[in-house]
Amino acid sequence: MLFYSLNITSPARYLYYFYVVIYQIYYIIETESEWRNAMDKNASKINFEFLDSSRNFIYDARETGKTHTSFQYEIVLFTAIRNGDIHGVKMSLELYQKSGLIIGHMSNNPLREIHYWAVATIAVAIHYAILGGLDESEAYQLSDRYIQEIDLQKTMDECIDYLCRKAIELVTKVNENTIPQCYSHLINNCIHLIHINLHDRLKIEYIAASLHVSRDYLSQVFKKETGISLHQYILQQKLEESKKMLEQGMSINQISYTLCFCNESHFIQAFKKRYHITPTAYIASL
Repeated sequence: MLFYSLNITSPARYLYYFYVVIYQIYYIIETESEWRNAMDKNASKINFEFLDSSRNFIYDARETGKTHTSFQYEIVLFTAIRNGDIHGVKMSLELYQKSGLIIGHMSNNPLREIHYWAVATIAVAIHYAILGGLDESEAYQLSDRYIQEIDLQKTMDECIDYLCRKAIELVTKVNENTIPQCYSHLINNCIHLIHINLHDRLKIEYIAASLHVSRDYLSQVFKKETGISLHQYILQQKLEESKKMLEQGMSINQISYTLCFCNESHFIQAFKKRYHITPTAYIASL
């Protein structure tokens, strides 16, 4: 109806008006999108305040009514991380958006104060992730990376935004990669050993010796608690790791060597048996 209402006398003029209308529609959509993004960004902002240096903190807190953010808020967030509760973490972050943060005085250097607080937050979050069953090695690697990256943030807003994103990343990893806490201490340690030595030729007798138990006893307890044999579990973990390596662009030969398969053919056969697809076909499907 729009084009019929215009006084168009030639195809060229018709085309001109067509592009004008398309541009206007595009401009409206882009403007609305930018506005929504800006609103979302402002909505996700967490206000913060650092307490002043004080010789008598309790006295000043009673006078001003200002004290650290309630420990209960932290417990809600970190418990959600431990439980692998992604929705719970998001709800906790929304709670911080509404209430804001009040943080204690830790340094006269503003940037150093920000980093002290951020590193402490990361350390606690990582410990809760481990309590939730995230493999220790992976958790501590994440901790190192988070602290290195937080060191690059130059403002408190940048630090808070970074920590919010990593809280979601961390709870997602706990949700997807946890060692079930119903397992005994022996089996948890066994699984941890497998994870950190996945690039080695893992022999059950060596794992058992490291855990100071016999091969037969470890195999028996592992099967009883997990429902699969220790040998099957090791193979499953190697194959899961091989998928990540394929996605990262490693060759089949490199993967079979790195994960200590007998040879390339053995790796291909094991991969196809578990996933019903060859490694080459898996790469093509990415």
